[in-house]
This record gives sequence, C-alpha cells and structure tokens, in this order.
Amino acid sequence: MDIRLIKTFILAAEYENYREVAEKLYLTQPAISLQMKQLEKELGGQLFVKSGRNIVLTEFGKVFYQEALGIVAQYEKSIHKINQFKQGFHKHILIAISPLLADTILPTILQRYMIAHPNVEFTIQVMESTEISQQIENGNVDIGLSCLPGSSLIQTILFHEEEVSLVIRHDGYDLESGPFLDAAEILEQNTVFTDNHPFYWGPLKGQLTIRFPTLRMMKVNQSYITKRFILEGIGVSFLPKSSIKRELLEGRLLEVPTEFLHIPKARMYFLYKNQQQFDSELLSYISSFHFG
Repeated sequence: MDIRLIKTFILAAEYENYREVAEKLYLTQPAISLQMKQLEKELGGQLFVKSGRNIVLTEFGKVFYQEALGIVAQYEKSIHKINQFKQGFHKHILIAISPLLADTILPTILQRYMIAHPNVEFTIQVMESTEISQQIENGNVDIGLSCLPGSSLIQTILFHEEEVSLVIRHDGYDLESGPFLDAAEILEQNTVFTDNHPFYWGPLKGQLTIRFPTLRMMKVNQSYITKRFILEGIGVSFLPKSSIKRELLEGRLLEVPTEFLHIPKARMYFLYKNQQQFDSELLSYISSFHFG
C-alpha cells in the first residue's frame, strides 16, 4: 500500500473536499478522486460518500482513518530512525523526568553525557512521577528518572538520596550578624507551601498538623513555582537540597534547622521495564554526580 495514498486519504478525511486537497497537493481534483478509488479497491470498501459538494467518511472510512493515522505515524518514526542512523546516531533513548528532577543539575548531566556519547540521542518528556511507571509499562518511554519507585512491573534502582530542608527567603543578613532563625516561629507566622514532592509531604504534613494545629498550608505541586513564591516572600516550604542548591549559593534562600521534625529524605530512582531498555552506562554516569 502506497504511503502517499494514505496521506492523501487523511487530508481528504480532514478537509472533506477533494478540491481543497487537490489545491494543497498541487494536483487535479480528478487525480485525487482516482487515488481514493484505488485505495478503496485495495481495502475492499467504500471510504467516502458525497454530501453536496463535499465528501464525508463512511463507517468503514472512519475505522480506516484511525488506522491510517497510526500507519503514517509509524512510517515517519521509522524514517526518522533510519535518518538518525545515517547521521551517526546509533541509539535513541526516550526518557521521562519528573519536574522536580528537571529542576536540579540532571539536565546538565544528560547534556554532558550526550557530548561524551555523540552517537546517542535523547528525547525527554517531563511528567509527574506518579505517571512515569505507566508510561514505561505502555512503551511510551524507555526509562524514567523519578521521585517515586516504579510499580511491580517496573525495575527500580535508587541512585540518589538527600536531605530535605525548610527554606525561606534570604533576610539580607550574614551568618554572624543575622538574627536567630526560629523554625517554629517561622512556620507559625507564614504560609507553608506543600505537595511539591510526591513522597515526603504525607508524613511531614501529619507532623506539622499535630505540632501546629493552626498552621496555614497551601498546595503548590511544582517546585519551581514554590521557589518563586518563597523568593517573593509569600511563604516558606520544605524542599530537597538538590532543587535549592543554586539559590542557596546565590544567597537568595536560607535553610532553617528543624530538629523537632523528622523529615523523610527525598530519593531519585532510575526506572526501566526490561534489560533491553536498561542502560547501565547511563545510570553509572548519572550516579557519579553529586546532586545535593
């Protein structure tokens, strides 16, 4: 079956007018009509019926339209892979990364890996950690870099663990001359942004609610938005060290000790489905960097 016929059929199904399709493809209207009759002959069914000057899909045509979209998508994907190979890309890895990990040095690590391995090409999708396992199971991505372990059908490797800190906007003082930072007082006087990490906020909110019954909390599910709010002086939050490293070095955020709380550690996981997708070299390379 000629892929050009399938592409023409998709255009006809979407424009519902042979004349418009002919103009788009720089062909004559009879030529388009002839192509559709040829495709109907190959498939053994009628694809369109006339409706005035337009055409509409038959039920048979509607079924084939969905199949045609898949055929063209797979064809273009295959052509892309062939072109990659011809250009020297011998490996293509689809990676899912959680937004929180994308806010660390991880993107820089992947960039360095690509420079060191010019035959490897990455496609990166940013998605919530709660979605990554399912995407790997469905075959939509090869590996995941997540804040949560994978499901029972997914292989999980812990590659990093780090402390979580209470952070506030920098008060402008240096360590010697600045006032004492009382974590309890800070929490009682500010809004606490929660749920920016999928793992530790459950038990942490339980502790905070018991110790501070009137604590004001606001759910903000993205770490970079949380940091923006803190930097604007709107509130405070608990964030993993790797996601606040730059702001701490630049003197824009301050860590506040909280000895009276037991804060679970944040973790980073490498997820994959089977050995064909597992890249031990990539895992070793990522694990060799210090995130916190």
